[in-house]
Amino acid sequence: MGKIKKWMERVADWKFDKKMQLLVSVAIVLTTVIMLLVSTISTVMSIKKQSMELLKTQNDVIVENFESSLENYKMMAIATVIDTSVQDYVKCSNKTDLRSLKSIDNANNVLSSIVNMHSSLNFIAVVNNKLEDYLYKGNQNIYYSKFDKVYRADYGSSKKLHSSTLKMHYCNAYYERETYTLNLYFPVYDTNMVKKELGLLCMNITDPTLQQILASSPDSSVENEVVRQDGKIFASRAGKDIGKKVSYSDKLKKTEGAFTENGKLYLYEKVPDWELYVISSVSTYELYKGSIATIGFMAVIMLILIAVSILSVKAVIQMVYRPLDKVVRKMDDVASGFLKTRINVDHMGEDFIKLAVGFNSMMEEIEVLMEQVKLEQHQIEQIRLDALQSQIQPHFLYNTLDCIHWQAVADGNKEISTMVKALAKYYRICLSGGHDIIPLKMELEHVRNYLVIQNMRYDNIIGSEISVDSNAEETMIPKLTLQPLVENSIYHGMKVKEGKTGTVFIKVKRKGKDVLITLADTGTGMAQEEIDRMNEQLSQYEETFGYGVRNVNKRIQLLYGEEYGLYYLKNETGGVTVEIRLPYETEAKENVLRGEMIHV
Repeated sequence: MGKIKKWMERVADWKFDKKMQLLVSVAIVLTTVIMLLVSTISTVMSIKKQSMELLKTQNDVIVENFESSLENYKMMAIATVIDTSVQDYVKCSNKTDLRSLKSIDNANNVLSSIVNMHSSLNFIAVVNNKLEDYLYKGNQNIYYSKFDKVYRADYGSSKKLHSSTLKMHYCNAYYERETYTLNLYFPVYDTNMVKKELGLLCMNITDPTLQQILASSPDSSVENEVVRQDGKIFASRAGKDIGKKVSYSDKLKKTEGAFTENGKLYLYEKVPDWELYVISSVSTYELYKGSIATIGFMAVIMLILIAVSILSVKAVIQMVYRPLDKVVRKMDDVASGFLKTRINVDHMGEDFIKLAVGFNSMMEEIEVLMEQVKLEQHQIEQIRLDALQSQIQPHFLYNTLDCIHWQAVADGNKEISTMVKALAKYYRICLSGGHDIIPLKMELEHVRNYLVIQNMRYDNIIGSEISVDSNAEETMIPKLTLQPLVENSIYHGMKVKEGKTGTVFIKVKRKGKDVLITLADTGTGMAQEEIDRMNEQLSQYEETFGYGVRNVNKRIQLLYGEEYGLYYLKNETGGVTVEIRLPYETEAKENVLRGEMIHV
């Protein structure tokens, strides 16, 4: 997993065209491999299907013939044991009397006739239990005495393979070496007393159908065998493993079927009414070897096609990527600081022309924005310069006002003392120790000092109401934000120069992450058109007006963003209300000028 991860990381660093080449190459290889697999599987399945159909047809014929042969042997055995002559023979208890001799002679004739009628019958014998003797007709290669020695043991080894009392055995007991024959044994009962067993019918058969099942040429890939229902081999080529249990016995559950085991395909079919299965098998290698060469040839062709396809794809991707590569190189130039770079759109194609045109337009917009940033930076520096210029000789001013204050106190002139004290606090907050951002409570104190000075000037005709949420008074605000607005309300709203009275209302509320400050007056008011015009002019910067209303709005937006600032609207009393929206912050940002905080 670690090696795969490292390889993926290396691939991630490749250029786009190499990634595309890898992706398409992998897609081609996977598609080709899938096609080869599908083709191979289809071929294999087709061959398997055809082979199974062929084997099944062969099995059907063999099973039908084998069943017919077995049924004929069974019927022949039944006809023999119920024959009157055979019945008379097995009932004989003395083979010397005339009647017994006649019965023996008749039985011999019957057996001879049966042998002559069936060429596959090697011999037939009837055993008389009472006489402990038997009649034998058939192949002279089997001697009389040898039969006597063999049949008892072979009968004991035989199995019932049918619902009747018929027993069968496939062996070479009666013949030497590799000559295997089918032995049938059928007990002979008295037809008048079925339960009484009088003798035994023995039939030795060279069954042509069974020989056909077991026959196999040296070049043949198909092998056949006959297996009993208990899984033991009944008959096989050259008598191999007769009586041994096959490894696949658990798969012989239906009347017919197919399965694969140990590299072989097996097809089996049960002989109807008999406890026997005819099984055909073929090696999967032999089955599919004819298609291996075809599949190998297809694989070689596909490998050639893969190689040609990958080389073609590489050339096409490089050609298609060339315009995009041009864009990437130009972006590298931009990253290096060369903002004047532009893309030549000749011979780039419709899609990439749009990309190049968009890039060129973007670079032009970036240049314009850079100029705007420079202008705004100049505005900020101008505002800061104005603030610094207002701090020239502050200590001299403080000391002078302090001397005037104490002289007024000594002379008992309380009004002069109050005015001078308010003026000193006013300028202390104006200068604010070099801070651009101060707490809201200091800004409100500054407004109060300003109103004290103005009321002493205009005989207390200016009223004020200031309400602040306790959770909002610590928020930071650009200094000299409220005083210019209060000044506008006094001179332009209430028109105190004309001797008119009025009240200034200031409310501060916390709203989520923002602080909303409303400043209203009870002045003469303004037309809605004029208010709208003032709102439009708020975004315009004035270098000549220092801390004017428009510059107040501009300073707020430069510090906090365009979603904050001032907005004018009419109030219920007919005057004008100014809404100021600020973010709730209790600390000044790092890019704001700092100095020693003052206390008032």
